[in-house]
Amino acid sequence: MRRKTQRFSAPHSGYNILHSEGDACEVLIGSDPERKVYYEIEISPDNDLMLAEMVNHGFDENNEPILDIHFVEECFVKGEVVKRDNGYTATVTFPKEKILSGDGEVYFNAYRLETDGGEMDKHLFALNPTMLPKFRSPEYFVYLKDFI
Repeated sequence: MRRKTQRFSAPHSGYNILHSEGDACEVLIGSDPERKVYYEIEISPDNDLMLAEMVNHGFDENNEPILDIHFVEECFVKGEVVKRDNGYTATVTFPKEKILSGDGEVYFNAYRLETDGGEMDKHLFALNPTMLPKFRSPEYFVYLKDFI
């Protein structure tokens, strides 16, 4: 698995095009018992995919997450997008053994990002917590076993 690493702590820094320039759906998933390492999967309405292994080092003085981002250039995630009259449906699939980031229970979070035509005009709709920007913090991720 080839990777490119980047450290990220400032919002809207353009660390990936899908997140910074348009609508996307995102799944954050891992199994690290310390809840510091997880994968980030993003899919756009055009079925563009981004996969990165994330290492969460806590939060900076502005309460933004400090992340080491290891972009996975040979993406093993498959995506399918179906456009609808009022939006789109996105489906991602992946081999479970490749997405595991440790030997603990599988946890995840998901959200969708919608823009109003501008990079900074974003609406974030997270699975947990709703209406709060803390969805990137693994302490808020939910266990997969609670949903299956």
